Amino acid sequence: MNEQPYVSSQICVLKTDKKLVAFYDKLRVASVYNYSQLHADGEYMENNRKVRSLIGITLLDYSQGTGQNTVTVKANLLPDEIFYIFSRLQAGFPVFEFRQDKIFGNKDENGYSSATKLSITRNTQDYKGEPLRIPWKITMENGKGIAVKNQTGGTYMQKNSFQCTAKASISITDADMFVLLNRVTRYITMWMITVSPSLISNGKNAMQAALMQKQQALQTQASYQEDGYAA
Repeated sequence: MNEQPYVSSQICVLKTDKKLVAFYDKLRVASVYNYSQLHADGEYMENNRKVRSLIGITLLDYSQGTGQNTVTVKANLLPDEIFYIFSRLQAGFPVFEFRQDKIFGNKDENGYSSATKLSITRNTQDYKGEPLRIPWKITMENGKGIAVKNQTGGTYMQKNSFQCTAKASISITDADMFVLLNRVTRYITMWMITVSPSLISNGKNAMQAALMQKQQALQTQASYQEDGYAA
């Protein structure tokens, strides 16, 4: 009996002797009722969680060995954040910094929720002032923190509440960073080209159907008023 081939959502990967970073397709289409945004942005729920269109990043560190000794950390970026970071590389910014803290999921018995920290930076010198041959660095942390609601209903991580359970980083050359981000942005673009025809068509049809239903309701109400049935 032939085994079914494994289907991978991995877009691209960079491997070094002791590190690996990979980008994954976690893109989700917007609802028909929000068709013009293309990407899902929390307007509908699945498994009691808001659905968002994302690019996943996984970083592996084999410095202490493989198997159970491998350090694995994961985080997510919005498609627009990917394009923003790539634009800075293309523009040739010598120094760049992108930082993100995320907290999500249900609270545990101690009031902590899952949390991630991600930084993507480019520097020309190290902390000693020496020139850097490999200027880009991705650093990721997984752990937990205390979620706090703000006045607008959003959630942020309470200051100094983060507890790290896994951390890893990888240094990347300009050429390799270009290859990674070029492939990811190209995939996002092709994904949007693929999903947009049916999504836009369905969205326009839903909009037209809602408009016709509203017009019919208004006509029915007017007819009742003409016949003297209005209250």
